Amino acid sequence: MKSRFLRSTIRIVFVLAVSILLLWLVIARPLLITNKNESHRSLINQNDLKETVIFLSEKVLPRDSQHPENLDIAAEFIKQKLSMSSASAIFQSYAVNGNNYKNVIASFGPDTKEVIVIGAHYDAFSTHAAADDNASGVAGLIELGKLLGKVQLKHRILLVAYTLEEPPYYATEHMGSFIHAASLKDNKVRLMISLEMIGFFTDSPGSQSFPMPLLSLFYPDSGDFIAVVDSFLSNEAAPLKASINKYTDVQAYSINAPRWVLGIDYSDHRSYWSHGYPAIMVTDTSFYRNHQYHQEQDTYERLNYKKMAEVVYGVFQYIQVLDAKE
Repeated sequence: MKSRFLRSTIRIVFVLAVSILLLWLVIARPLLITNKNESHRSLINQNDLKETVIFLSEKVLPRDSQHPENLDIAAEFIKQKLSMSSASAIFQSYAVNGNNYKNVIASFGPDTKEVIVIGAHYDAFSTHAAADDNASGVAGLIELGKLLGKVQLKHRILLVAYTLEEPPYYATEHMGSFIHAASLKDNKVRLMISLEMIGFFTDSPGSQSFPMPLLSLFYPDSGDFIAVVDSFLSNEAAPLKASINKYTDVQAYSINAPRWVLGIDYSDHRSYWSHGYPAIMVTDTSFYRNHQYHQEQDTYERLNYKKMAEVVYGVFQYIQVLDAKE
């Protein structure tokens, strides 16, 4: 009797262990990087990242939908910065409830039907500074432009700064990213990458939380990594994760999860998913780590610009890999 009970217990433990392993393989998509390269992260100017974040989060407030005049100032600033790297930086304007709003679009490389899109929203929640959410992503976008302007490309690369990502227009057809995604109906979108909160890092134990307790088995408990978020059945996140791990000292992890998991679609990539395009999000995990998300103290001095620079460099390396593919 005891022997039968022991065998049954062993079977149950084995099945549970295999199930957890398979779940890890499906959700986290682990990759082993053994040939980490020395990067040239000096190509990314940390001070420039910081200056952009300070300008948007301290000088242009509020940046919500109720203050379109401030959003216009932010859009003009971003267009000016991107114009230094791209000969083609334009506004994509549209009207909502009697106000005009603008996406900023900068194009790099030849005018091919197939495009790669990297985007970040520049509007902010309420009257908050919103340094991490999402001046950090916009700063990364501008620095990507400087790098892309110096390389030969085979495909059209679009850098897009979106308006109206935040409530009350979040998850509606008035999001700037939805407007842009809809405009690509005659193109083939190879991939969209959303830069959403890429500046807050902490090595404090227990600083990282998750939408489900089980995920703590697969990921670190300190918020000192960058995450690449993908839909459940896709495999777009793993190669970008590998690029960041290969070329930088920032640890990157990926997660593939269905949209009902809280936070999985909480940015502009959701708009491209809605149009059937492959899209992923690069993020410091937002409110699962940064407790000043949508709060007054989401300010520029709390961000780690060195790690931001490394994340941007890892994304840049992957864009070149993606662009080189036929």
